[in-house]
Amino acid sequence: MRAETQILSGDVVSINLRILEIQRRYRDVIARELPAPVCAQLPATYILETVTLPFAPHLFREICLRLIPLLQESNPEADYVPLLSRLDDEILWQLAGAVQHSPEPDLAMALDLAVREVRIDKLPVPEADALRMLFLAALMPFFSAFARQQTGIDLSRWQLGWCPVCGQYPVNGFNRPQDGRRILGCWLCETQWAYTRFTCPVCGCRGKDGQLLLVPRGGDRRRRIQVCEECRHYLKITDCTQAGSGCDLQLENSATIHLDVLAQRQGYRPASHYRLLIQ
Repeated sequence: MRAETQILSGDVVSINLRILEIQRRYRDVIARELPAPVCAQLPATYILETVTLPFAPHLFREICLRLIPLLQESNPEADYVPLLSRLDDEILWQLAGAVQHSPEPDLAMALDLAVREVRIDKLPVPEADALRMLFLAALMPFFSAFARQQTGIDLSRWQLGWCPVCGQYPVNGFNRPQDGRRILGCWLCETQWAYTRFTCPVCGCRGKDGQLLLVPRGGDRRRRIQVCEECRHYLKITDCTQAGSGCDLQLENSATIHLDVLAQRQGYRPASHYRLLIQ
């Protein structure tokens, strides 16, 4: 219960929002400093399987230094400034390359493999889980900057459950106001795409029986959990059909951590990302 209380505290949500603010600020910096190749059409898989993600070690290091004080607010042991000083540009280039070209499709798991591949795990590393969180949070602006520059692709033609830009499965979405269609969002690069409401984006199970809703007691009933009984994955869905516009899915993801706890208590797991709150 102590861990769950910490997860659900307002302080943790506040930290997440400040992390997001830093990520979006650097997303815009990266988009200016590292112009990305713009794809004219969608590939059969996803864009970043066919092109290299623009990366700069100095920006990655700078983002880490901005994020470390925030991570230390909830975990004082997470001081990675000395470690960063030992990671030269070549190691960071290797880390970024190993992440993008990993055989593991989930980026959070790919990062775990990459840390071992470039042997960062052999260095004196306090709080290894916090280190993965730091590196993942620092990589996200590079992905979102790349996605933001993909202005020439028609996402209305995308019919797959994973992100058309970076290949990650979604963790949340919303029903849009105009027609109630389900819009899924990428937790990594912030791309959004429409996907049929009654099909699981992970396993493709179709029909209402495969997509059940868990609605928490009390609170905001617009926020629901959509679960698949076939593969036992879940999505957090916000009903925006009566709203004037959709929602910021990154902000919504931080505001609905309690739904992650509820779903994981029921034995479901997130469709992407390693963030398991109930062990």
